[in-house]
Amino acid sequence: MMADHMLRESSVPETSSPFSSVSRTPSLSDKVAEQLTEAIVSRQVHPGELLPSERDLCKEFKVSRTVVREAVRSLAARGLVRVTSGRGVEVSAINSSDVAASMRLLVRGHEGLDYGKVNEVRTAVEVQVAGLAAQRADAEDLKRLRELCDAHERSLEDGDLVGASEHDFQFHRELTRTCGNELLLAMLDSISDVLREVRNQSMNQPHVGDEGLAAHRRILKCVSAGKPEAAREAMAEHLAEAERVWRGTKKRDAKAATGRVQKKRGRKS
Repeated sequence: MMADHMLRESSVPETSSPFSSVSRTPSLSDKVAEQLTEAIVSRQVHPGELLPSERDLCKEFKVSRTVVREAVRSLAARGLVRVTSGRGVEVSAINSSDVAASMRLLVRGHEGLDYGKVNEVRTAVEVQVAGLAAQRADAEDLKRLRELCDAHERSLEDGDLVGASEHDFQFHRELTRTCGNELLLAMLDSISDVLREVRNQSMNQPHVGDEGLAAHRRILKCVSAGKPEAAREAMAEHLAEAERVWRGTKKRDAKAATGRVQKKRGRKS
């Protein structure tokens, strides 16, 4: 355990610790955070273990308590540790949901990021996903995908556009999950908020829901047949059509906005 290394007696050689003292520069807390992060991701200290006390970290890094506190806050903000009163600082397990959450914040906080840019990332991920799913999906995976298509169809028949939009998204997510690659899933989840917003807007247009469902069934047919190239082509066509629908919606919204402005000006004159 890292704590055993760091709470060492003076007789233990200096080289037994995974850390070393840092020079006094304006970014001391960053340097401390970097060493702590490296110890966590390299599993020198494991999930569930406690970091040494604040006092011991100060001695180990030869820095002040303020620097250590800033470094720990940085790690906590990134989900690497949990700070619990009376217990100390516990190392968290690193998983794909943490990666997705961080990427989602980046997408949401990025000024001027429209669906065109998101779709470039989505296409790069999901076309590859379709091919991998055709190679890796098992009978249970295919069953879940068919069930999502059936639920999507029932929502459309009932006029439940919100439900149809969600089943649409879950089909893409389930398809990604079948690949067994948590990084691909994290990348898709990171843009999920934008994808849901675009789906909800476009679902109100005639035939969009039915055409999307038909595209899903074509993709599923290729995946079920174990044909990676056909699955990639079907997904690429589906995403290209989704972008065309989005661009058409954007043009109509812009035209409507211009009409409202002109009408308002006409009333004033």
